[in-house]
Amino acid sequence: MAVTKEKISKDLEEAFLDNASMGMEEVGKDDLQMPFIRAIQPLSPQIKKNDSEFIEGASAGDLFNTVTRQVWEGEKGLVVIPVYYQMKYLEFVPRASGGGFVGEINSTDPRITEAIRDENNIEMLKSGNELVRTASHFIKIVHEDGSLESAVVDLKKTGLKKSRVWNSLMQMQKIKGKTMPSFANTYRLVTIEESNDKGSWYNVNPKLEGIVSELDAFNDAKEFSVALKSGSIALAPPSQEQAQLGSDEEVPF
Repeated sequence: MAVTKEKISKDLEEAFLDNASMGMEEVGKDDLQMPFIRAIQPLSPQIKKNDSEFIEGASAGDLFNTVTRQVWEGEKGLVVIPVYYQMKYLEFVPRASGGGFVGEINSTDPRITEAIRDENNIEMLKSGNELVRTASHFIKIVHEDGSLESAVVDLKKTGLKKSRVWNSLMQMQKIKGKTMPSFANTYRLVTIEESNDKGSWYNVNPKLEGIVSELDAFNDAKEFSVALKSGSIALAPPSQEQAQLGSDEEVPF
């Protein structure tokens, strides 16, 4: 998202550019919060008027940004450029034991392969805590004014099916027989209502939108992808608040 939409003088713009990032020299990865794009559920705090997380005008089925608190109508959704994909493994205390986020588990940790599924098809670690596989899609939000904003779409549990569909869609996009980079195309993220015998919830549903039309947008997305892959952008594990917000506590699985 653009920092400002206000018109500024050329001299002031040059001053801003000459002093880019000044005052933020000591800001590290632990001091930043990557925005997440999440679907609002029927029991989410974003639609409870007395909750500190309440967002005016939000409804169940909408999508929202956890940092800027921008809301998109679920049926219309938002357009994004996918730049990088990574499977993450999160550890949670089971709801029956009080719930809560424990931390992120390294992908090479043997506890992952030792996890077993219980009678409810939930992956459990030997410690008794729950293992939540999380498909993390790093994206660039394409705002209506053409500006781009970095964010993450993290899909868990029933959302993993949508993640596989999204990855499949990306791999299907070819040019002269070769697979396009993920950031060659835009996708529209909408929500879809699903249900089982325990109730209903909303999942993020990706749909192919079209080719990235601007070279600057392509290069911006590519730069973000390369930085993530190389590790030059090192993202801290999700905070307690971020992880708990996306732990599906409001979803009846």
